[in-house]
Amino acid sequence: MPDRYLRHALVEGLDQDALARLRIAVVGAGAVGNEVVKNLALLGVGAIDLFDFDVVEVHNLTRSIFLREADVGTPKAAAVAARAAEVDPNVRIRPLPGDAWDALTLARLAGYDALVAAVDNFEARLRLSQLALIAGVDLVNAGIDARHAVVERFPFSAATLPACYECHLPASAYARVAARYSCGGLRRALHAERKMPTTAITASVAGALAVQAALGIGSADTVHARRVFMDTRTGASTVSVLERQGGCVGCGAWRTRPRVVPGAGGWLRALRAAAPTADAVRLSDALVFGYACRNCGATPGGARYVGCRAAALDDRIMRCAQCGELAADVDIRTEATVEALAALSGPDHVPVKFLITDDVVVDLEEL
Repeated sequence: MPDRYLRHALVEGLDQDALARLRIAVVGAGAVGNEVVKNLALLGVGAIDLFDFDVVEVHNLTRSIFLREADVGTPKAAAVAARAAEVDPNVRIRPLPGDAWDALTLARLAGYDALVAAVDNFEARLRLSQLALIAGVDLVNAGIDARHAVVERFPFSAATLPACYECHLPASAYARVAARYSCGGLRRALHAERKMPTTAITASVAGALAVQAALGIGSADTVHARRVFMDTRTGASTVSVLERQGGCVGCGAWRTRPRVVPGAGGWLRALRAAAPTADAVRLSDALVFGYACRNCGATPGGARYVGCRAAALDDRIMRCAQCGELAADVDIRTEATVEALAALSGPDHVPVKFLITDDVVVDLEEL
């Protein structure tokens, strides 16, 4: 049989052995994710882990090359991986159904060469940017609408800290994220996400550009974040260098990438050893610190809610189980004093991925 990669060998700068050693994480198995996986598999990339929590719906079929009608109702990651595995038997493609935020620990993410975010909402991109920055893994963000494709590369593996995803994020993006939550900070149970009109054309362009960025093809600049924006109808495109913004809420507080320390032996002990003067921490996940009804003063469910991740709850708990009024006060925090956190959870375990203070991250999932 002719060499599968014979034509690759004729492409200047394309090292097939190097491609075969790569491990790429792809988050999102929708229209863009299909194209990313397809291109990685055709190139003979060594290993692809595909994360997605969704199931196949019939409207996915017009934009997703690996999906069929028989897949409707099945996990997207599994359906895409099963057919993508037929492209090249040398490529290991592993489906990981579920929320990537829960599955991707910092230690696990550090084992990849790049993370491709093919997701459809700002909140997921914000979280993946934070994870990749701390883990020191290059992030590629790909987004589309009916006409345009945008791909951004953030080389977090570089020695100097580049711009992060939030450095150039407009205020309207944060407004979109906020719309998913009630005034009390809980996710709205009945919130419907606006569906973005897209086509296979924009998905295909975004997927190609994303893989090119993930593999570092076509750019000698490996230290600056870059954005490619293309109008797929006219072919017009722009390439922009993204500079760090000093006031960025995502990375502005850090001069260099934060130092990660293990916290399995107890978060408080690890924090005191790494940052002995720290009196407050930022939490990777919002936690419930208090719960009580303003109307009747009761705290039904308080013991069950306090200390939980807010993401595990929604605004239905704001209706008091005792008086029936929408009057529950839920104290949700993403920052806390060390004293308050210890009082909430004790000195050993906190139900978050990591804690941040100054230039130190205490990793609570390193095992």
